[in-house]
Amino acid sequence: MSDVSPQLIDRLVAISRALAGHIDPGSAFRATAIEIGTLIPHDHIDLAVLSQDGRMHACYEAGFHTSWSELAQHPVEGSPIRRVLWGQTPYLLSDNALVDERFHFDGAFDQPIFEARLRSRIIVPLRARGSVIGALNISRHEIGCYTQTDVAVAQQCADLIAPYIFALIQTEEARRAMLAESEARNRAELLRVGASQLTEGMERERRRMAMDLHDQTLADLARIARQVSAFRSRGIARTAQLADLEQEIAGCLAELRHIVDDMRPSVLELFGLRDAVEAHLNRSVARAKPPIAVRIADTSDGSADSLSETMRTSLYRIVQEAINNAVRHAAPGRIEVLLTSTDSVFKVVVTDDGHGCGTIDPAAQGGIGHMHTRAALVGARLRFEPAGRKGGTRVVIEIDRAPADGKPAMAAGEPISEVA
Repeated sequence: MSDVSPQLIDRLVAISRALAGHIDPGSAFRATAIEIGTLIPHDHIDLAVLSQDGRMHACYEAGFHTSWSELAQHPVEGSPIRRVLWGQTPYLLSDNALVDERFHFDGAFDQPIFEARLRSRIIVPLRARGSVIGALNISRHEIGCYTQTDVAVAQQCADLIAPYIFALIQTEEARRAMLAESEARNRAELLRVGASQLTEGMERERRRMAMDLHDQTLADLARIARQVSAFRSRGIARTAQLADLEQEIAGCLAELRHIVDDMRPSVLELFGLRDAVEAHLNRSVARAKPPIAVRIADTSDGSADSLSETMRTSLYRIVQEAINNAVRHAAPGRIEVLLTSTDSVFKVVVTDDGHGCGTIDPAAQGGIGHMHTRAALVGARLRFEPAGRKGGTRVVIEIDRAPADGKPAMAAGEPISEVA
């Protein structure tokens, strides 16, 4: 380095010191940008860093920002500096990048060059372990500001910061991989525990239905059978007796339909989520004393129909449990259900004005525990929150929709049905 001036050595040492202590590439680069500016004055400076496969690159900017750094990553094939990133040229030096054809081609992401008036430009590669890992880009608004000497200085700065930036990127990727692995393990454990809890809950529900059938429906049918036997032995039955018998049979049928609906929500399969929720809502409050007003609104433009059958069924079961909890435990005067949607999220909100449910433990057993388990198993987000200052509970279930489904975010003017 006999041809390197003492001033340049001092500045390179200052750049090295500026790197120390930073744990992410963006902050490390921003710390060095000021020191690089004392060697090569600039109006804009950025760092393009390649992904591991070399197909994408991220942009870290210092000073004012352009749309280059708005996206997490860009395809290298659309980068105005792709020739440096691909190793096809040792550097790029331009007196006026606005008219330099090397930066402009079909599909080039070159708008920031025009928007920020980046005329004079130096682009030099970042190298680590013998390979190009990115590029250092230095620009000014004026024309013809940089020379070959500036290119050499820029390359020395790039050679100095490249190993440190590379080490930070490797550390960051290792941390992301570790977090992803940890999340995958946690997700697998959650699914295992959730499936176990759900299986146990289903078994308890089977036992409950068996007891209901034994204690209620079968007992009623046995009593009806005895009455019919008595009528046959006497050879005659009064009109009033037949009317009572008919009423008891109707009651048995209604109870069986209720049990079957709980086991298999046929309305959901035939008519969709909204009608299934409305049917359950009306059925749940039918015998409530004092009466409970209900309201259901669907502003989602039928977004539930785009969900899978498993997702719809799980969502229905969660809403069903939320309604049941409100009716049985909160003594509400009103229950409202809202189905709504954006381009990315489908949401169902169940709101009551009852006593409230206090602090909710997601790991709790019983109905609320089953709600959390069902939500976790299908990747839904479930939360409980106060409905207002006077009390009540709001249950919110959110499900991410598939991208690019073509449906509008929300349809105005959807009909709202209300039953008091």
